[in-house]
Amino acid sequence: MSAHLDKLAARKALLLARLRLERMQVALYAQDLRDAVRPAGLIGGAIAKPAAAVALVEAIAPLFGLRRLAYWVRVGSIAFAVFGIARKWKKSAG
Repeated sequence: MSAHLDKLAARKALLLARLRLERMQVALYAQDLRDAVRPAGLIGGAIAKPAAAVALVEAIAPLFGLRRLAYWVRVGSIAFAVFGIARKWKKSAG
């Protein structure tokens, strides 16, 4: 009986260690997402929102087998970033 309890205790410790690791990974991803969403000046503000969308879609799309969708979202976000930079540049120049 003691061997069984020891095995269960070891499994519990392993699961808790995995849980802590996953929490740290989620915290790291959340910080990366906050950094991507936070605008930083003229160009950063135009890139931040598309970058956040790309990060979100690229994280979720492969889970559902939608790699092509992730590609097109990336292409679209580049276009939005270019238009955003042009729009902000036009506003600041004129």
